[in-house]
Amino acid sequence: MYSIEFSGQANKFFQKLQKQDQLIISKKIGQLKENPFRYLKRLQGDKLWRLRIMKYRAIIDVIVSGNKIIVLRIGYRKNVYN
Repeated sequence: MYSIEFSGQANKFFQKLQKQDQLIISKKIGQLKENPFRYLKRLQGDKLWRLRIMKYRAIIDVIVSGNKIIVLRIGYRKNVYN
């Protein structure tokens, strides 16, 4: 089972969202604990992954050797990749 950590930037964006969106995002990220690669898609030219959550995207780094998932960024689809 993987542990999940949020970066400062991801946590800051997450706290600004409405409660309903926070619940949906936290539920979706919580599903990654068992099998993260089922829901993630690899970013081109990078060692990072993305997770689709409605109109939001989460940029995630998976450390397999440490069983750790780090949520680097959460944002709107059009802005998160910049």
